[in-house]
Amino acid sequence: MTTTLLAAEQALSKELGDFWSSTTTGAGGTTSLVDTALISRANDWITDETWAFLVEEPTGDAALYDERKVSSLDNSTGTLTTLAFAGTPGSGIDYELHRLFSPSEKRRALVWAAKNVFPSCFQEVWNEELVCGNWLNDGSFERWTNTSTPSQWTVATSTATQTQTSPYYKHGATSIKLSTLAGTVKQGITKFDDLKLLQGKQVTFSAQGWCDTASCLRLAIYDGTTRTYSSYRTGDSTWTEHNPRNDSFYVSAQIGYNPTEITFEIYHDVAAGVSYIDDARVISQPRGRLYVGHLGLAKNRPHSICIEHYYCSTEEPWIKIFDYFLDKDGYLYIPTNYPSDRRLRIRGIGYLDFLASGVSSTAWTSTINLDEPQLKILVAEAALYLYTQMSLPNFESGTREQYQAMIGFWKQEAAERRAKYGMGSPPATIHYGIN
Repeated sequence: MTTTLLAAEQALSKELGDFWSSTTTGAGGTTSLVDTALISRANDWITDETWAFLVEEPTGDAALYDERKVSSLDNSTGTLTTLAFAGTPGSGIDYELHRLFSPSEKRRALVWAAKNVFPSCFQEVWNEELVCGNWLNDGSFERWTNTSTPSQWTVATSTATQTQTSPYYKHGATSIKLSTLAGTVKQGITKFDDLKLLQGKQVTFSAQGWCDTASCLRLAIYDGTTRTYSSYRTGDSTWTEHNPRNDSFYVSAQIGYNPTEITFEIYHDVAAGVSYIDDARVISQPRGRLYVGHLGLAKNRPHSICIEHYYCSTEEPWIKIFDYFLDKDGYLYIPTNYPSDRRLRIRGIGYLDFLASGVSSTAWTSTINLDEPQLKILVAEAALYLYTQMSLPNFESGTREQYQAMIGFWKQEAAERRAKYGMGSPPATIHYGIN
């Protein structure tokens, strides 16, 4: 259900009546493209605002997605004269011609429209990575600076790898793999300041672990004076269950009343071994607040929050929570009448964007989580942006009235498409006067 930015541009160009796609038939040069299909076009078909856009990797040294202004067409040979490309594009290269707006202008319009279509079109959020009462920030290892750096954890010596391949994750969409060198991954107050509130408290640190080597994977709690270890995870290449009633992969300790640090550590003690860790939890009383600012919810506001019936439950429906609280910084507080150490299901809607590797991007290969027919709404909003928000193009005399007429057309078209193809929001939970 995703569409690339390039495919969205092509859909927009077609609806604007501004789409020519073909393939070069001659070598050309750095300032020319040759395509015999252009022989059928009049020379003055080329407007003052025509751009050539390379959409296939050139055989020469010109760059993919290069766009250059076109100055003229010689229809006796099918030769376009352009501003200089980075190199000679060559023959057999797919290209587009844009005669109303440049590819970059259309890209800018689509990126703007991606957010402006909200709430008719949105990114649905369905998230089960958070655990009620968990003091750890990102215990499910979902947030990464890159594929080797979990952003909320500190990795020492061992090689860390973001893992998204089943069966090597258990909670959310990713886990952390430790290998190559013996070392640790840990979270302390330098990563999450809330952990300092655990001073003097009894805490239990648990996780789901997988390891192929005995005496390799274990957990520890350290308060600057005492380091308390769990038993080693058996090296049987299976996951532990996250249930304290039948699972030994956890450690409990009393944090000192004046600790010099409070750190929760995961040890990978055998360099040749391979370990996977997911669903790390620190449970204590009082319980911690949960950060939801990274979930992509519009204004950090969920439509509903539910809690599982019991540990790792698949029973449906989950229990709805009616009186949670969200602060201005994106932290969630669950009332104490709901049990700790249970997964939460958070549902809501967020703004759409073009993404590459999960990060906002304007690359032509980036994708948006949208498809037909909702793509028609995006296209209409982008077309309206082109005609209303950008500077008037240098059209020939007499086209201004046509240009203004298109504003009215696309306003009407955008409204009709929103009404016809708009997405239905997930059901919302009634809040009883709680912000």
